[in-house]
Amino acid sequence: MPKPDPIRLSTADRTFLAALRERSSAGKRSAAAWRKLAIPVARELYHELFGRAGDDTLVPKVLLQTLSRLRDAGEVEFVTRTDHERVELPVSIRVREQPTPPPDRPAMPPLHPRLSRVAAEWQLNSRKPRHLAAYIAVNEWLTGDPDLTPVPLCERSLEVFGGPAHLTHFPEPEKALRDLSFGWLFSDQVYLRNFLNILRAEPPLLNEWYPTRPQERGYTAMERGDILFVVENYTTCWSLTKALEKIDHQLGYLAWGIGKSFSSSVRSIRPDHGVGAIRYFGDLDASGLIIPIRATEKARAAGLPPVTPAGDLYDALFRLGTPLPGKEDPLPRARAEELAAWLPERHRTRAVDLLVRGERLAQEWVSLRHLNSSNSWHTDVRQPPCPL
Repeated sequence: MPKPDPIRLSTADRTFLAALRERSSAGKRSAAAWRKLAIPVARELYHELFGRAGDDTLVPKVLLQTLSRLRDAGEVEFVTRTDHERVELPVSIRVREQPTPPPDRPAMPPLHPRLSRVAAEWQLNSRKPRHLAAYIAVNEWLTGDPDLTPVPLCERSLEVFGGPAHLTHFPEPEKALRDLSFGWLFSDQVYLRNFLNILRAEPPLLNEWYPTRPQERGYTAMERGDILFVVENYTTCWSLTKALEKIDHQLGYLAWGIGKSFSSSVRSIRPDHGVGAIRYFGDLDASGLIIPIRATEKARAAGLPPVTPAGDLYDALFRLGTPLPGKEDPLPRARAEELAAWLPERHRTRAVDLLVRGERLAQEWVSLRHLNSSNSWHTDVRQPPCPL
């Protein structure tokens, strides 16, 4: 038996179907294939679109004809009960959601020799577009003649995934290598570190005690001076620890601020800790500026020195960093200018532009490689504090 011809919907039918789909899915987050809609709502939509009003018989009759065509086309289903009116309409309908086409699988690029094993995985159904995008990013990085000097994971992740072409799948590229876990490359963290020349950089253990002797790892006491240097993220804090081993500095303490925690933990500093200056380096986004601003308010209330920016490291961040999609909404210019006022004057205009665009600069762009190869940031770890 030949298949019946598919129902051809008119432009008006398709317009009404689109309105039904929009209304039935409003406020719904689940990816259900069908959504229920009450007939009074369907009547209201029909009136809004086509102005059918006045005749109590005509309106339900025309609506029923339209819904019947949509049902025959497989776009709606009737609930079996009716409203028992003169023209019997279903009490409600189920509307078929617009099917989402499967994302296109990207073509496999010419593979770097070290990634030859990817070819066997490319067509596996278990490999989602994000998985293939991860292989593409690593492949592009390897074929671009990268600097293979070992660096911490978040810094290497920025190098690999921080380009504009990869941000759709990896909006926080500094975390991509930490979050991926599949296949022969990403499922084994030890293998991944060896493959991409990644240094193990783990968060330090935390304590409230300021020792009088340097710790074995050098996370807390430096015993060179009276500067407390606070870093927002642990990877950059670890990289600074390593770089400071090779230079003369005047840090008394180097601390991981643990993100927003520093706004409160600054109050744990006591006079006997001997802190004469507090320097700060963090991400360039709204949160990264609010943290030291609030910490300064708490510090001043406790009779401590203000929290001042590590100006030379922010120089490097603006020079080396690529703006990334922000985690927060774009700011009004007035609010952006208020936050940027904490920075040295030379940075404020660029910071405001970044904030009003809703973008950010991750501090991991200032990598261990830069810290070891440049002395431009050394002023930040010596006296006097940088001018604003």
